[in-house]
Amino acid sequence: MLNKNLLALLTAFIFLALSCTDKSTNNSSLDKQVFLKHVEEISSDKFLGRKPATKGEEVTIDYLISEYKKLGLMPLNGESYLQPIPVAEISPEYQKTLLIKGKNGKVILNHGDDYVAITKRIEDKIEVVNKDIIFAGYGIVAPEYNWNDYEGIDVKDKIVIVMVNDPGYATKDPELFTGKKMTYYGRWTYKYEEAARQGAAGILIIHEDGAASYPWAVVQNGRMGPQLVVDDGNKNNSACKFEGWISLNKAKEIFSLAGLNLEDELSAAAKRGFKPKSIGLSTSLVMKNKLAYHTTNNVLGYIPGSERPDEYIFYMAHWDHFGFDSTLAGDQIFNGAVDNATGVAGILTIAKAIKDLPEKLKRSVVFFALTMEEFGLLGSDYYVKHPLVPIERTVVAINLDGLNIFGPTKNYSVIGYGLSELDNYIKDEADKMGKTLMPETFPEAGSFFRSDHFNFAKVGVPSVYMGAGDEHMTQPKDYMQKVTSEWVKENYHKVTDNYEPDKWNTEGMMELLQIVYNIGSRLTNESTFPNWYENSPYKKIRDGYLKK
Repeated sequence: MLNKNLLALLTAFIFLALSCTDKSTNNSSLDKQVFLKHVEEISSDKFLGRKPATKGEEVTIDYLISEYKKLGLMPLNGESYLQPIPVAEISPEYQKTLLIKGKNGKVILNHGDDYVAITKRIEDKIEVVNKDIIFAGYGIVAPEYNWNDYEGIDVKDKIVIVMVNDPGYATKDPELFTGKKMTYYGRWTYKYEEAARQGAAGILIIHEDGAASYPWAVVQNGRMGPQLVVDDGNKNNSACKFEGWISLNKAKEIFSLAGLNLEDELSAAAKRGFKPKSIGLSTSLVMKNKLAYHTTNNVLGYIPGSERPDEYIFYMAHWDHFGFDSTLAGDQIFNGAVDNATGVAGILTIAKAIKDLPEKLKRSVVFFALTMEEFGLLGSDYYVKHPLVPIERTVVAINLDGLNIFGPTKNYSVIGYGLSELDNYIKDEADKMGKTLMPETFPEAGSFFRSDHFNFAKVGVPSVYMGAGDEHMTQPKDYMQKVTSEWVKENYHKVTDNYEPDKWNTEGMMELLQIVYNIGSRLTNESTFPNWYENSPYKKIRDGYLKK
């Protein structure tokens, strides 16, 4: 789920390091060789890229269950380690070109190169014919910021074009939204949700690498080919008929056809007083869909607590990736070694360390391997709507997603720093290791909203999502920035994300796994429930639980 100005992914996927230390150097019970063995295995070709609802899932689940049993973990769902999720696979017959037309001519967008579009609706055919296009600025309705990009216009059954990110990023005005730090209103997921609430038939988001925080290739990889969706019980017909992206260059052509300058329009859209408007153009999109129905699975095992077994610490990591693409020349398998074999290996390594302790921990510890993160955080969303243990008894969620392969850093980036009392736990452990803390390196990337911990936060559970910092222990100051941006450009969500032991510096991974292990261990032996700070939108939810 996915994203930064390339470097921004430093925060979200490469830096998303949560780490572990080598037994020999830190006297830790975390075993680096166990960790690396899991990474090598989970990212091997026999796992077929770990796409949900495929043979790759079967192999992955068999491996996880086998390892859970070896570790002596108890199944969380009665006698089963699995939480089945019914899903629909939508395989569209994509419209090769999207024609935008007006009285002065037309703009042709080629599928893949210029636009992508999918549907969440579980229907055989999607038809949007000759619908007017509305420019709705950033596509945001935020009463707390006195902002409404849909004010005064009816977009029902029309198509909206909006810009990715939010006005604070565009203006860098610290008084507008949260300045350059992205709010949830800046995420593409929100924009799709809001367009649907407004009754739009379709939505196209203008992509720009910096504002999106990832290149166009990430959009292509994630939004082309069969899509997996979870049925909301009504065939998802509350969603827009289609959800798509358009490239920045084609957006400029479209606005020019309408007699508008895109830069001027985006500048106006980032200021108070913006009014949405029809741009005098229309388009049609028809999508025939092949539907198939499958089941995918979250995988959960746990170690019961000795004194408070009904209170739970969650370690979580998504097991899924993008499968394989038989149309590619050469390597066809998306092995997802960094994203996220490293995270899954991390929770297995922590589980072994806890099981090997001479004394049982007082609270229960859950090891949660999630499905469908890459398809929109759907596995975690399903879990919090169908929890296997009470949400109000879930103490914290500790997320591992894309561990740091570039070596130890002098500091740690904490995604969501300043939102919850977990800051204190992280700082205590960082101090012991001689490390400092920093907020997320690229706040404009919206990393807090881009991995599975976010769904736990939304239901009130304080969640930890850490990353490596921006200053390497031994390399020049700009080293981390350079290597992460290069890795994202060359490997993120590509078949080249492979296990490369000769190139990886594993010390940083192990340090970061160690700190989250220490945080979890401390919490398992306490009786307190960390809370959100007053400035957090999630505090009222948590307060409601704690009063019960």
